[in-house]
Amino acid sequence: MSHTWLHAAGLIVVLLGLSGCNQSVDDQISNGLQLTETVFAEEPAEHTDKIGNVELYLPSHFKIEDSTDAYNILIAKGKESFILFINDREDADSKLYYNLLKEDSSKKIIKENTYEKNGIFGFSAVSKTDNENEFELIVSSGGIKMTTISQAKRIEENLSEMTKIVHSVKIK
Repeated sequence: MSHTWLHAAGLIVVLLGLSGCNQSVDDQISNGLQLTETVFAEEPAEHTDKIGNVELYLPSHFKIEDSTDAYNILIAKGKESFILFINDREDADSKLYYNLLKEDSSKKIIKENTYEKNGIFGFSAVSKTDNENEFELIVSSGGIKMTTISQAKRIEENLSEMTKIVHSVKIK
């Protein structure tokens, strides 16, 4: 009898631990999306890098990996890769990338957030990938979009940094 009790207690502990992990991912997503709204409402960060006619802010631990195409820039943070797409034909209030996301039936959007103020439209979204511990993060403002595949524990941090980068892009 005590052997059965021990198995039941162990199962309860495992289930509680797993539900705690899910809450953590939900918190990462909610907090990350809230941060994107805050960053969009602030003044853009000061530019630290220039690629052709594009100026942008990159946090100190980010580096440009490939900028041979000034409109599709590969950026790295450690082992993580980010892709920055720049469409200079779209205005600041463009909803092109947002509409494309909403029309893409292959995307399993968990949560999204939009921002509109002073003629600027931006959004952030988190979608599921085939790996249960990884999520696709998308941040966009007008014709600027950045994406990455993120570990669950980095969602909040990555969304915040991606928004700072996207919000800072200036095309001269």
